[in-house]
Amino acid sequence: MTTPEKKLENAERNTDRNAERGATPAVATSPFARSVASLKDAISYGEGRVPETVLLDAAETLERLSQRRELSTEHTVIGFFGATGSGKSTLFNAIAGQNIALSAPTRPTTSTVQAAIWEAEGSEELLDWLGIDKRVYPQTQALAAEGETTEGNKATGGVAAPNTVTEPAPGLFNRIRRAVGGRGEMRTRTGGLILLDMPDFDSVTTTNRDLAARMMRYVDVLVWVVDPQKYADAVIHRDFMVPLATSGAQALCVLNQADKLAPAEVPAVLASLTRLLQAEGTEAHLLSAPIAVSARTGEGVDVLRDLLAQVAAAKSLSLQRTDAQLHATASQLRTYAGGEGTVLAGAYALEAEQKLAKACYTSSQAEQVLQAATASYRRAAGQHTGWILTRWMSRLKADPLRRLHLGQQDETKSASKAEKSSGMLGSDSENAPELVASSLPPLSAAQKAGMANAVRQYSKQMADRVEDPWKRSMKEAALSREAELPELLERDMMRIDYGLGRTRAPWVIFNALQWIALLSALVGVGWLTLISGMAYLQIQLPPAPTPEGSPVPLPTLLLLLGILLGIASAGVGRLLTAMGSRYYARKLRGRLQTGVEKAVQSCVVAPVQLEAKRLNSYRKALDI
Repeated sequence: MTTPEKKLENAERNTDRNAERGATPAVATSPFARSVASLKDAISYGEGRVPETVLLDAAETLERLSQRRELSTEHTVIGFFGATGSGKSTLFNAIAGQNIALSAPTRPTTSTVQAAIWEAEGSEELLDWLGIDKRVYPQTQALAAEGETTEGNKATGGVAAPNTVTEPAPGLFNRIRRAVGGRGEMRTRTGGLILLDMPDFDSVTTTNRDLAARMMRYVDVLVWVVDPQKYADAVIHRDFMVPLATSGAQALCVLNQADKLAPAEVPAVLASLTRLLQAEGTEAHLLSAPIAVSARTGEGVDVLRDLLAQVAAAKSLSLQRTDAQLHATASQLRTYAGGEGTVLAGAYALEAEQKLAKACYTSSQAEQVLQAATASYRRAAGQHTGWILTRWMSRLKADPLRRLHLGQQDETKSASKAEKSSGMLGSDSENAPELVASSLPPLSAAQKAGMANAVRQYSKQMADRVEDPWKRSMKEAALSREAELPELLERDMMRIDYGLGRTRAPWVIFNALQWIALLSALVGVGWLTLISGMAYLQIQLPPAPTPEGSPVPLPTLLLLLGILLGIASAGVGRLLTAMGSRYYARKLRGRLQTGVEKAVQSCVVAPVQLEAKRLNSYRKALDI
């Protein structure tokens, strides 16, 4: 399975390839299919960030909507929902025009979904998908046998089909004829209609409640049937009608059993019901204002039947329902998009990265290594440029780098690299010395705390304008490889070839001068010794030559020049060593800082940037 991170990489790679080829990326066949695919991407990007229940519900919704679009869009599925005793089944029978659903005034009798279908062609697959076995086709089946009509179902016979609309034909001439003579052409529109009688959603039977709740997600239009006694029941509104505001479903609210109220009380009850719907935000999803009906007397039933017929004839509610649910799903996922703020970017992000790298450099062993390498440089320089008579003393001190097991590459190899690199510190893996275990001391508690605080501060700064859950995920991304950071820093310090960057050419010159000075002094001492020895033996030698303008003979001059040249070259060499060590330290510090930046980039910055890309992709996928 392709991970969201891999998907991000593939998307960037494909975009680059398409740009090079001038190609247009492939798109889905319809806006709806593109939207579904986009939301599926959002679900993938949201894994581990968005609550799992939200993602599962969104995935189930997308699957359901896709399946609904593949089935008949010529049929509108309308479900009758209501509480026990609301007269839902009686009203269903009144609309259908025959006794289809069992009804009783005292207890729930509906335990399965009953369907009444008009325009049967193309409905079977849709009904199979809905899982409805009890099906009645009023257009093709005979009316219920005489005597089967109960007292509660007096308004069920000889009614118009609830999927048929008879209306004036369009056109100016036809409108004039109707206005002048009261006569004009009429037209009839029909549409596939499936009416569903649902179990009571407050049934004492759990399976009935679950079935009603499940079918709420499948129907195109929900007809809420309430009665004067329970229309304000908190359970009805909290558990069933309030979720309607976020589901994208269309609905009708019907006050049944209006005959139990005095005529003057009906408007007041409807007004109270309307205020409740406005307060909970469901009024915007109603196809009309709440209407009062009486399934027993037939009052208002024709009005409701006409509304349902208009919906069926329009043949658009199934598409509107799926589109609305699609956008409702996107809206639900959008609540977990981290708010409106964006992740820190541009120069501000670069500044945050530099601040993080600086803090990690300070909290690492880099300065300790730098001091050891600089001391090792001065020690090596002194062994080449110092006065030969005293340079042996420096060998009594151990090399600071070797104490840390750093810079133990072959000297010949290092010298060769020095010539090729013209004095620059090596950083390529092919030039790196063979790694050995270093003796760097482990980070102290203060160093670990400083590094951890820097990482946390960076993640906080990057996600300062982003809300949870992405603020939390960015913090987790920044800390995901925190434990690896000290090890990467140490490994980088071990890869550095500390022999490179040591400018050896001056060392050769000053070393040659030191040997020339030593040779001069030795010749002078040997000559003077020979003269003194011969004089002691009373052997007369020719006098030593004296250079023109010199106050002393040549042997003494050679001795003095050797001593002075050795001291002078050692002094100049010390001065140049100080200058070279500063240059070497500057270059090495830059190399160490580069290593810290790379380690920080790999362990902290890259995971946070990937999380930021994931957030941007999540938000973009929700833009349907």
